[in-house]
Order: sequence, then structure tokens, then C-alpha cells
Amino acid sequence: MEVVAFEQKYYEELLAFSKKMWPEKSEAYLKYRLYQIPEDPEDIRKNLLVLNDDGKIVGCTLYFPTRARINGREEKIYWGHDMIVEEKYRGEAGLLLIIEMDENKTAFGFGTTDINYKIQKELGTKFIGAARHYVIFNLWSFRLPLFRLKLLKLKKEMNYRFPEKISSGGYEFRKLTSVKGLTIPDNGYWTGTEFDIEFVRDRHFLNNRFFENFTKYHFYKLEISGETDECYFVVRPSVEGGYPVLSVVDFRFNPGKPVQFIRLLNAASRIGRMNRIPLTTCRTSFNFKRFNFCPLIYGRSALEHIVTTYPTGENPGLIVTNADADLDFLNLYN
Repeated sequence: MEVVAFEQKYYEELLAFSKKMWPEKSEAYLKYRLYQIPEDPEDIRKNLLVLNDDGKIVGCTLYFPTRARINGREEKIYWGHDMIVEEKYRGEAGLLLIIEMDENKTAFGFGTTDINYKIQKELGTKFIGAARHYVIFNLWSFRLPLFRLKLLKLKKEMNYRFPEKISSGGYEFRKLTSVKGLTIPDNGYWTGTEFDIEFVRDRHFLNNRFFENFTKYHFYKLEISGETDECYFVVRPSVEGGYPVLSVVDFRFNPGKPVQFIRLLNAASRIGRMNRIPLTTCRTSFNFKRFNFCPLIYGRSALEHIVTTYPTGENPGLIVTNADADLDFLNLYN
């Protein structure tokens, strides 16, 4: 059994393996991951495959190349995504993948499982933070038991409506259909020096992640006077635990104006409410209150670990959302 770097000759077999392990994910997803995101053609070789003794693919870890500003210095880094191994090989093959991933000193991960947590602890992987899952309730939340009892069915995604503008507490957010509608900070980092680690949100990232993606996203920016934009949020309909939700996939706001964060969550919740979606959800490392009443927000107690092999300091401040990891792709709307 061995771990090899992805090459084009493995594509058809990897596609067959992907369809076997993730039948809900289309070929468009794999092509997007392998060919659209990377800026450097060499990035494709960062993707890892486990071959059994017969040379067949039995596991993989795909990487999402991007950039991050870490303690004031920009670095090219890789998010580890889509780590999966056939059940009969999970002991040896899973360990081989994790060891190989540990050799990549620019790797980050989000949503580590309990088993991986124990192994990575032994290998000395750094646990640099955690994300909480926030759930925002609205007046349609009373319908939740009806979905659980299957008395209500999920709506087709095309039947949802997303307004051109949405207001929240005196703030107005405008829907964009192109990255050209944004005036992005020159370096691609939106929060100044507020965080020790921030992952880039430049034109390339935003365009490929939200405007030219095979999955449909809805991007709203805060209308505010100024030379550059400083606040946005991105949503899409999703399904979590059998319930329809509106997922806040990504956001940025001015840390000097924390009210913007409440306003963007409230605006997203209003979009969910007008579509009779009972819940709006947001996963983020941004440390918010466990409970909030306007809108009604509950932060679940379970935390999802953020790990890295990068030699960073202890307990850095960082901002992570679903857009940085593969969590957003786990609940594709069918």
C-alpha cells in the first residue's frame, strides 16, 4: 500500500472512486476541485491518493490551495479536504494519509473527526482553534417537527427567491452577480490586523468560489460610502439533518464595527424567513455569544477543531468560515 500524488492518469479512476464514496457529488464537483481552484498547475500534485497492493485507489485527500496572512506575512497554504478511505482499509490507509499530510508544513484542516483528532494529537499536529455552529431561528421554526415527521417536503432550490436588496437595522445589502461589483482591499484581506491568521478573499478567490462555481450562491455586499467595501455575506439553500436551512457560507465585516456582523446575520435570517426556511445557520471560528435574542441565535456547544502543520504560535486569533473548508460541500442541495 502506498500514497501517491495525483496525476492526470488517475482521473477516471478517482472519478469512479468519488462516485462510489460520495454518490451525491457530481463530476462537476471533482473538476472544480482539481482544475478550477488552483492558480498554479503544480498544485494538482498536492492531492493525495492511497493505492492498495493491486494499485487501485482506496483513499484520498484533496487539497484546496489558497493564501493566508499569518502574523503579518503572506503564505501559500493548503486546506485538506475530502479525506476518505474505503472501510476495509481505514486503519492502515487512513494512517498513511495522515502521516503524509503531516509532512506538508503548509496544511490546514477544519472539522477534524474524533478518530483523526486522536491520531493527529499523537503526531503533534497543532490545534489552533475551533468553530461553533450557530443556528438562527425565525417564526417558521415551528415547522421543524413537520419536516422531521416528513409531513412537509423540501422545496426545489429554484423556487426560492433572493431579493436584489435586503435591509437590516438601517443597513442595506445589495445582491451582486459578478465580482466586478466589489471594490476589494488591495491585498485581499478585509480585517486589517485584527486577526493573527486570515485567509485571503481576493478577486480570484471570490470569483472562483462564489460566482463561477457549479453550486449556486447568493452574494450580498453592504452598501456603504467609502473607497473599498468592508462587509459582505454569502448564502445558499442547504439541507442539514433533514431540515431545510439557509447556510451563511462566508462573510467579512469591519472588526471595528461589530454591529455589522449582527446586521449581516439578521439580513440572512430575513431572506430565510421570506422563503419560509425555518433555520439559518453559520459555522465560524469568530467568537460570538452562545445566545442572542435579536435575531434569536443559539450557538451549539460542540466545537469543530481547526488544525495545521504550519509552525504558528499558540492560540492565534483567526477567522474561518465554511468557505475555507469542505463543510460547505457536505450538504449539497439536491
